[in-house]
Amino acid sequence: MADAPTSSTTGTSAAATTTTAAAAAAADANATLAAQLEERLIHQEYKIWKKNTPFLYDFVMTHGLEWPSLTCQWLPTRKELNDGNKVGAVGGVSKNVAEQHELLMGTHTTGEQNYLMVASVNLPREDAVIDNRTGETTSGNIKEGSSNDNNEIINVDEDQVQASKKVKTNNNNEPSPKSTIIDDHHATNPATNYNEEKDELGGYASVDRVGKIDIKMKIPHDGEVNRARYMPQNHFVVATRGPSEEVYIWDLSKHSSFPQPPPVAAGAASASASVATSVGIEGSNNINTTFAPNPQVICRGHTAEGYGMAWCSVPGEENKGKLVTCAEDNTVCLWNVSQALKDGKNGTVVEPEAKLTHHTDVVEDVDWHNRDPNMVGSCGDDRLICLWDVREGKRDRPVKVVKDAHMGDVNSLEFHPNNEFLLASGGSDKVVKLWDMRNLKSPLQTFEGHTDQVYTIHWSPFNESILASCSADRRIALWDLSRIGMEQTPDDAEDGPPELLFMHGGHTSKVNDFSWNPNYEWCLGGVSEDNVLQVWSPAEDIYAEEGCSDDEEDEEEMGEKVFDEKKTK
Repeated sequence: MADAPTSSTTGTSAAATTTTAAAAAAADANATLAAQLEERLIHQEYKIWKKNTPFLYDFVMTHGLEWPSLTCQWLPTRKELNDGNKVGAVGGVSKNVAEQHELLMGTHTTGEQNYLMVASVNLPREDAVIDNRTGETTSGNIKEGSSNDNNEIINVDEDQVQASKKVKTNNNNEPSPKSTIIDDHHATNPATNYNEEKDELGGYASVDRVGKIDIKMKIPHDGEVNRARYMPQNHFVVATRGPSEEVYIWDLSKHSSFPQPPPVAAGAASASASVATSVGIEGSNNINTTFAPNPQVICRGHTAEGYGMAWCSVPGEENKGKLVTCAEDNTVCLWNVSQALKDGKNGTVVEPEAKLTHHTDVVEDVDWHNRDPNMVGSCGDDRLICLWDVREGKRDRPVKVVKDAHMGDVNSLEFHPNNEFLLASGGSDKVVKLWDMRNLKSPLQTFEGHTDQVYTIHWSPFNESILASCSADRRIALWDLSRIGMEQTPDDAEDGPPELLFMHGGHTSKVNDFSWNPNYEWCLGGVSEDNVLQVWSPAEDIYAEEGCSDDEEDEEEMGEKVFDEKKTK
């Protein structure tokens, strides 16, 4: 009789364990089903987006990377391709149909060597039209070239060659007249241009055609590249952040295009030859060689890794080499690396000029004011936006603090490139906010349109009323300040607020970073977690209103109108 309760308790415990295991199995099954449904939804959305690209874009280029990149920034370089064997020159001279631009990126590998990378991107010239269906090229009113009778394919990217498709248009609100769709993301075999006779994608043997994306430089990096930014006064100087607490400064002009294999003994000649054939080839997985990073300058002062950093872009020799960084150690550091770069010694260690301490949690991002060399901004997981005067004697506390700037972590901020009082921020509360630094009690405007946290924001270098943001919702949004308060039809209102100018939906995973091209108006590049780089430009009909003037005076009036309306409220 005394053992009966024990037996009952044991049975109850076993039943509870069985119930818990069944519940866990059901939860796993539900999670798996949810993931499958989400993947199916993403795939369906991508198919719809791709079907509509001729109507929404002047061009889209999708390129699969070997590893995902966490950072992306256009370099201020530009080169015209005008030789007879260059872009669009099938049987004739291209007349500068294409131009070559460069992107700064990095890698985020799993157990392999990481690299800081420079990629070349061949873009169509802004006044050029390429008809890939006939092989003709048009620049202005000039048409040259002829169709290629030999549809052989030259494999210029080893395993990847972009497929390009040209969509013609007419005057009845049809696809964009410059719409060029270039996609190698899902291609398993080299694909080429459209073949009229076979009614399929055929080929042209143009080595440097529009849409070609190549990795031109790979510099070994210690861990993944969290962020890379070039110095405005000298684009060869690049600052990077990684998983360590150090900040690296690189002079690209002092590094080889691809890392050289380490020297080996004479008895290992065959192994050396194998290494030499693999190093520097994009997409090569033959070996796992580790190279020792060799930066010109090492900035030591943080005690944890970070992402945010910004160079001082204010003109003047005294501002050259000034850098501000932030980290997960809740601090902001100020650096000046100009003298260390002049010394020319690799591995020179630099200490911070100042360490700014006011944040109580991770500092996510920083920016340097574009007109005032004494002002920097910071934001973080403590929901603060801090504005600092970096002059000596005034660094002990921020001059202005915005508490609860967002209803969550503040992930990004950026000063306006022209208006000295404007500041934008993005947060994990899925919104972008516009601030007037003369009155930070409340934002000038809140932009709602993302469905997940906002990672990064950037102002357009050409249009002072245009702001862009990327998000974990796989979208890059373009916002137009001049459209704030505009009347909308009920149908238009369903697509978002009037200031939401355009929503790029070509990514199928979280967008890590993006960048405006400073040499190509309305051209952006972005990288996502699924190893994809996309370069694109929205159709002119998207941003050009009928009867709208492009004069700078009109743009200034539109921008001033926003501030005047807000100040009168």
